[in-house]
Amino acid sequence: MKITLPPLLLGAVLSATVGTAQMLAPLVVSVSREALPAAEVPLVVDLFSAETLRASPALALDDKLKASAAFQLFRRTGSLSANPTAQGVSLRNIGPSGAGRTLVLVDGIPLNDPFGGWVAWSKTSQLDLAAVEIVRGGGSGSWGSAAMGGTIQVRSQREPFEDRSAAQWEIGDFGTVLAEFSSHYGTGNQAWSVQARGLHSDGFRRKAPASAGPLDRSTDLQQGYLELGWTGRTAAGTTGGLTLRGFTEDRGNGTPQQRNRSQELMLAARADGTRDLGGRAAKWATHAYLQTQEFRSLFTAVDASRETESPVLDQYAVPADAVGAGGQVTWPGADHQTTVGADARWVRGETRENYFRSGDAFLRNRIAGGEQRTAGVFANHHRSLAPTWHLDLGVRVDHWQLTDGRRVETDRTDGSRMRDETYADRSATEFNPRLGIVWQAADNWAWQAAAYQAFRLPTLNEFYRPFRVGSVITEANPDLETEHLQGVEVGSTWRTPQASFRLTGFMTEVEDAVANVTLGVGPGFVPGVGFVPAGGVGRQRQNLNRITISGIEFEAHWQVTESLRGRIDYLYSDARDTATDRVLPQASRHTVVAGFDWRPAPRWSIGVGSRYVSEAFEDDANLLVLAEALTFDLHVSRTLANDAEVFLAVENVTDEDVQSGRSPDGLIDLATPRFARIGMRWYW
Repeated sequence: MKITLPPLLLGAVLSATVGTAQMLAPLVVSVSREALPAAEVPLVVDLFSAETLRASPALALDDKLKASAAFQLFRRTGSLSANPTAQGVSLRNIGPSGAGRTLVLVDGIPLNDPFGGWVAWSKTSQLDLAAVEIVRGGGSGSWGSAAMGGTIQVRSQREPFEDRSAAQWEIGDFGTVLAEFSSHYGTGNQAWSVQARGLHSDGFRRKAPASAGPLDRSTDLQQGYLELGWTGRTAAGTTGGLTLRGFTEDRGNGTPQQRNRSQELMLAARADGTRDLGGRAAKWATHAYLQTQEFRSLFTAVDASRETESPVLDQYAVPADAVGAGGQVTWPGADHQTTVGADARWVRGETRENYFRSGDAFLRNRIAGGEQRTAGVFANHHRSLAPTWHLDLGVRVDHWQLTDGRRVETDRTDGSRMRDETYADRSATEFNPRLGIVWQAADNWAWQAAAYQAFRLPTLNEFYRPFRVGSVITEANPDLETEHLQGVEVGSTWRTPQASFRLTGFMTEVEDAVANVTLGVGPGFVPGVGFVPAGGVGRQRQNLNRITISGIEFEAHWQVTESLRGRIDYLYSDARDTATDRVLPQASRHTVVAGFDWRPAPRWSIGVGSRYVSEAFEDDANLLVLAEALTFDLHVSRTLANDAEVFLAVENVTDEDVQSGRSPDGLIDLATPRFARIGMRWYW
């Protein structure tokens, strides 16, 4: 199906996503790490309320956030069917990859995998959500390395001492069953909470019908999540809390033998309050967390007829541990606010894998990994220069270290060492400033401008873990350099009680961007990779000299009638490797999200949404094309007595073939097909 952008835009405006961003004047916490009025923030921030997210037709949180045109999932595939290592997210096409360049937080605690940077979106309670903030671009560098391409913050309900409970169930296509429960109970100055969810799905078929063979299977999925919390407060108003989270996941990856499993346990503590510091009342907050997890995955090679498969790489254990802590103090004033703080994080992880299979046995073993330490201090200052001018300043200094890097390969038949490498420890200090200004030119009209720098330290996964997808082999690279981003954006916003419009232009450059670079094709030996089979490709993670991402964003909301509300969000993003002028893999230039919410009767709500993505390339050589796609979603709900709601949700109503992958031998993978569910949600 061939779609041209102008008719799509016209149709979107006439029809007018269900994921409508909040139009009130809320506070934003994900830029300076302390609450600021959204109208005084010089960066583009999408704000999604709990009500908006509940009205989304999507089941998974990452699919709900596609209501933002800037939000792009790697390989166009959501967490219900994507391999965990491919669950990266990018904003504005700033380097799409499995590791991603976007920091995802839950109440200030990183959700990104400590070893690989990918995101397990199901480690959150959707029933306990208060809001989600998406800071587009690199201006939220106050959070440090992982936030180079933007920040997504999931905010939980903030009334821990109120008694409340909620439950939800859904059943739908592909044998999907979801049950979720959330409860808070408070007594005096203490409160307890429990969040739990279980999900089973027989999964979607990954291969397109023309590419599938007898061997191909659905990507079945089982998930379990449990979180326990305690909160206490003192007579002086200091609040502290503990959270214990457990998560497990088992999924198939499209053939009988290709499976992976993840397990995680996380303990977090936090405290906050108010204290007189320097003669002024200051708000302070601290947090600390401990995370331990393990991941395993089996990769196979499938024959050309897709009738048989044989294991080629068994990553039988990828353990990772992370410890982090931070604190900050904020001094608010009548026309200004200053926040200073510090944080630190330690990560250790390695891949343990068997490879080079002969007959029924793997002949070699590989263990590779290391440690990362990062620590930073930051300061942010927000000030009203005049009634219509607001200044935003930020600076962060980080020090990072790489230690204990190693790669050991052993012959399993006799125990001899075939490779025994230790990598030199490395360290550096990074300085990243931010400057922004907001001018309220008129009551309904404002201008925003910002310039910033940010950096990213590659993950342990990128440094040390090789991987294989079909016949495409990608080697790790322990010599990768850190990435550095410089960005500038200018925008204007017009807002009335009935409508709002926002137009923003941005320019971003990333030096030493990490990419999977093609080194050769099979069959034969490819230097830096090893033997590559016929039809295969050998790649290695390498630093590109510079990539540029430039574009414009346009967003509009309008209240057509008292019961009808529309929205359109458009992103044009041209992401290129400046040395070759090639477009970055998985980066669509055009993304349009549009839709409307309609309340035809007091208890009824109908939402229709659409999302269009233009063509993208699968590979760095720009030879493998992923076709454009247009999908529609539907959500119909009716509220009942006693705070209950029943709903029907359908993703991809027209069953559009959304191409998510294309192999060198012409095989095509598809993202989510038509997916219908019914459910019920109630509160007490």
